[in-house]
Amino acid sequence: MSDRQPQPEEAALLVRRALDQHESNLIAYTAGVLHGDVERAREVVQDALLKLYLTEPEKVRDNLKAWLFTVCRNRALDVLRKDQRLELGNEDALGYAVSHEPDPSENVVSQELYEKIWDLVEKLRPNQREVIRLKFMHDCSYQQIAEITGLSIGNVGFIMHMAIKKLRELMNRELTVRTA
Repeated sequence: MSDRQPQPEEAALLVRRALDQHESNLIAYTAGVLHGDVERAREVVQDALLKLYLTEPEKVRDNLKAWLFTVCRNRALDVLRKDQRLELGNEDALGYAVSHEPDPSENVVSQELYEKIWDLVEKLRPNQREVIRLKFMHDCSYQQIAEITGLSIGNVGFIMHMAIKKLRELMNRELTVRTA
């Protein structure tokens, strides 16, 4: 452990990096946890950034993304518990504030398929939805997802596998209904 005091400039630079690289994704993710409440999500993200500023930079610098998502997730769940709106194990509204629209240059068929897949994600179990969103919307690694959710990496992999398997089943069922 070093005897030197953390420099305020280091903390400020780390917060600036967090804002530049992760703010919009953190707000979107947190708003989903908070059932679409974007204003409260902004407050939670601000709290996380303040906590980041007050934390020794060397403790979070190398793992900033996972640290921020974890702090926001835990704080959002605390907010829900405080409001007595959280049923244990039920985090149904993950991701409501995030747009699932693809780049406008994609053709209509691809856009419909993309939207259909995200509609089907809503039919997954809450833990499956969360893992899918963290991986494919927020570009988190399995290690980061494990750190954010408190699951083991193996459990994240299993949940991801089962979620993708279920999505395939739902998509096949959807395609069968359309062609029938």
